[in-house]
Parts: sequence; structure tokens; C-alpha cells
Amino acid sequence: MNYVKEIDKWILENNDEILNRLSELVRIKTINVPPSGNEKFGQEYIADMCSKFISSKNIDLFELDEVKDIRKNKLFFPTIDGINRIYKNRPNLVVKIPGNGDGKSIIFSGHIDTMPVKEKEWNVFKDPFSGKIKDGKMYGRGTADMKAGTLSGFFALKCLHDLNIKLKGDVYAESVVDEEYGGVNGTIAARMRYPNIDFAILSEPSGLNVGVKSRGGVDIKISVIEEGYGGISFNSPPPNPIFKLSKIALALQKYDRYRNKKLKALFKKKDYLPLFVYQITSGGLGYFESGSIPVQGHIYCWLEVLSDMNPDEVRIEFKDFMKKELNKYSEFKNYYPEFKEVIRFLEGHNTDLNNSAMKSISKAYKDIGIKYNEKSLNFACDAFAFKKCSKTDVVVIGPKGGNLHGMDEFVEIDSVLSLIKIMVLTAINYCS
Repeated sequence: MNYVKEIDKWILENNDEILNRLSELVRIKTINVPPSGNEKFGQEYIADMCSKFISSKNIDLFELDEVKDIRKNKLFFPTIDGINRIYKNRPNLVVKIPGNGDGKSIIFSGHIDTMPVKEKEWNVFKDPFSGKIKDGKMYGRGTADMKAGTLSGFFALKCLHDLNIKLKGDVYAESVVDEEYGGVNGTIAARMRYPNIDFAILSEPSGLNVGVKSRGGVDIKISVIEEGYGGISFNSPPPNPIFKLSKIALALQKYDRYRNKKLKALFKKKDYLPLFVYQITSGGLGYFESGSIPVQGHIYCWLEVLSDMNPDEVRIEFKDFMKKELNKYSEFKNYYPEFKEVIRFLEGHNTDLNNSAMKSISKAYKDIGIKYNEKSLNFACDAFAFKKCSKTDVVVIGPKGGNLHGMDEFVEIDSVLSLIKIMVLTAINYCS
């Protein structure tokens, strides 16, 4: 049976609830604040919503350390910038509609945590957590990344329930914690707790493209510490880390140009593979903290990789290049800066294109009249952890949006409704 008309009608009848729920969820501040986070109230909000149509025995709200041996998992990364991550009162949420036979299972996955907001006021709506709509777009931190996609999975369950669609396989939706800042431990916990789910749709904002590949990368801290006491000397100039940091920054710029030139030559890639340098700090942050020569400083940078690149090979190439460049300067001969990865190395992911779920997804796109476009996504996420920690293959499909992690972040409403349809139809096709 083709359920497209029934699903369209359900979307129309539930449009106000979908938008109101999403707006309310955006207004709940679930900010990731390393080494901890504030996801709990958002998770409880979604769980309460689901309790209206799903039995409590199929609503699993659990903390990461309830998962046996999670900290022994080789993928578990317990620190951020050398500080232990805290997971108390930061529960994951998994909700299930049980199947009635031996069928394939699917899960709609997303994370509830968001990046912080640096600005007190935004442009379109002053409140960064407004959840208000203008010209078909909902604004607020976390709208696109990724509360709209996450909540879509739970509304897909509600649609299946309300239309009384019975499937052979189990259908799940989940909301995990601590994905931002290279967390991923929430995803690892969910995969270890539910290791046998056959397939997943991860609803990071892909613009409704079918993300069969995603990139990876790692944040690196490069530190310089000088000998002595700093301050001011009128006899001879004290060693100054700022001069060294400037040379390191220039070397990073050279590596950025080198690797992209090589990428274009070897792989015929036109896409930019960035090495972002996003912080250089020494001697304070403003004039009132200045007045003396500092003794230490650091640079934070993001080293990105393609899904087919070997992380260890990238590490070696990067370190060798930087050593060659910095050894040109005499001040680095007696003291070489420290290079430290401050988060896990996020690997890229590749979806198995022969997985039968891909045919179900393609059919769902065709049924609702949206172009099916497989794409290699130019961002890193937690997709790699699925097959690393469970049998679950994964593809990335999420709504259209913009300004992720920035001012006036938004999600396009129509794309959210389309995503719910894609999820429901995929479940029907795949789990029947």
C-alpha cells in the first residue's frame, strides 16, 4: 500500500504541533559546555512528548555510564583539552515502536546538544533561542544543528503510530548527548546499548541530500612555553612566545596551501580541504591584561580529512611538514612546540551503497517528488561511530538550514516536513 496521501494528510493536520514542539525545544537551552553539558531538560521534553503515544517500556532514558564497559571501548575518548568529560545528568534517549515480525530495523538518530552563543542579540530575532519563524525559516541556536532533524525522527514514529502502520521490523528514534566539541561518546553509548539495529538515518543538516560520505578531522593545540619569568627586561630582550606563534601560523598557512594543491593534483578534487586556524592566544585578551612579555601561548587549529584518508598517514604528513618548516628557524632548534590533539580524531564515514535501505530511501524520495542526490558531505560528524561500535550502517539525511554555530542559525520549515515524510516512507519500505 502507498501511504503518501495518508502521510501528507497527517503532516497537514499535525503541522502546528510539529512547529510548536520544535520551537519549544529550541527555547530549551541544551548547550554543550565542556567538560559537561545541559542536555537533560531537552531530553526529558522529548521523552514526555513520546509518552503520549508510546508505552513507557519502550522509552529508554539512560546515562552513559549505565552502559556496561563503555569506558573500556577503544573509541571512548574521556577528555577534552586534557580535562575529564562529565556525563552525570546528561542522559541519552532512545524510543522504539516494536515490529510484529522478523523484519529489518531502522533508527533515526540525532544529537540534542548545541554549541554556545557568543552574541547577546541576533539580527533577525534578538533572542538567539527564539524559535520564531520568518519567511519559512525558524531561527535559533540548534534549529539546523540539529534539533529539527532530531525531532523529525520522533515525529516519524508518531506518524507511524497515528496511522496505525504495522511493520515487521522495529523502528527507533534517538537523541544523544555530547556530539559537539568532538564528543561522540553519547553516540558510542547508544550503539553499544542497541548494537543490532540494521540501519540508521543520521539527520545532520545535509540539505536533504543523501550523505553517503562525510569528512573527518581533529582539533589540535600547538603550545609554546618559554624559559624565564617574562615581564620586562631593560638589559636584554626576554624570549617571546608570540614571535614563535607567528612563525607557526605561517607554517600552518603553507601546509594548508600544500595539501590542497596536492589534493587537486592527485585526486582531481575541486573541493577545499581546510586547515582552520581559529585561535592564537598569548599575553591576555585585551589591553588591561597586557604590559609584560608572556612566557607561553598556543594556537588551536582544525585539521580536516576526506572519508577515504587514513588518519595516521595524515598525522604523519602534517607533523613532518611542520617540523621541516619550523626547523628553518633557529629558535625552534632547542625548543620545539608541543602538538596535542585535544579531541578524538573524528573519522570520515562511507555508506554501503549496496545496502537494501538505500533502495528504500530512493523510493521514498521518488514517492514524494524530491530529487534523490547522493553526495559526499563537507563536514565531520558522529557517523563514523555507527559501524565502529555496532552492526548499524548509516547515511546522513537532514533538513536545509544555514549559519550553523553562528549568528541567525536557521532551518527551512518545508525541508523539516519533507524529512519526516522521507523517514516514514523509508521505514515502511525497509521494515515491512
